[in-house]
Amino acid sequence: MLSNQELKSSTRKELLKELKEARELVQKSRVTVKTKHHKDTSSVSKQKKYAARILTALKELDLEEAVENSKKVDQ
Repeated sequence: MLSNQELKSSTRKELLKELKEARELVQKSRVTVKTKHHKDTSSVSKQKKYAARILTALKELDLEEAVENSKKVDQ
């Protein structure tokens, strides 16, 4: 897992890759908890929160790009 600072400094491609991996981990965690192979039920929510942090970083990138584009149009 990357820290928030690392997420914010990552590129869009890296974030999308990390998001895919995080979502796969959520899925695997759900299965292992449901089948009673893993007792730590909090791992599912931790992975979901991590995926949400990645989505937030992606959204911030989109907003930054939109602001930059609007500045270029204004000039």
